[in-house]
Amino acid sequence: MVRKWFPFLGLGFAIAGADKLLGLGGYERLFAKWGWSDGARQLVGASEFAGGVLVASERGRHAGGWLLTTVSAAVLSAEIDRDERDLALLRFVLMLAAATALWPGRVRR
Repeated sequence: MVRKWFPFLGLGFAIAGADKLLGLGGYERLFAKWGWSDGARQLVGASEFAGGVLVASERGRHAGGWLLTTVSAAVLSAEIDRDERDLALLRFVLMLAAATALWPGRVRR
């Protein structure tokens, strides 16, 4: 089965990553509330942006899945530590979606 939804997943992560890189959408306040530096916010943003671009392409899908799953796990742990259940639930769902990129697709012969 061809997974045609990965470009949309990648686009979503890339946009969210760009927002974090640029400090848009209240991300500066959120990361400051967690006690994370601007550098940490930018690292998460760059990772989400790069992972999103990779997941959107068939060639880079596996690497992008690893990157997005790893960065999502770090952010999820911060959300759980701070008892932000709504954010944590959404992040968990996104992390599971990114993890599906780790499963091999159809084997071509």
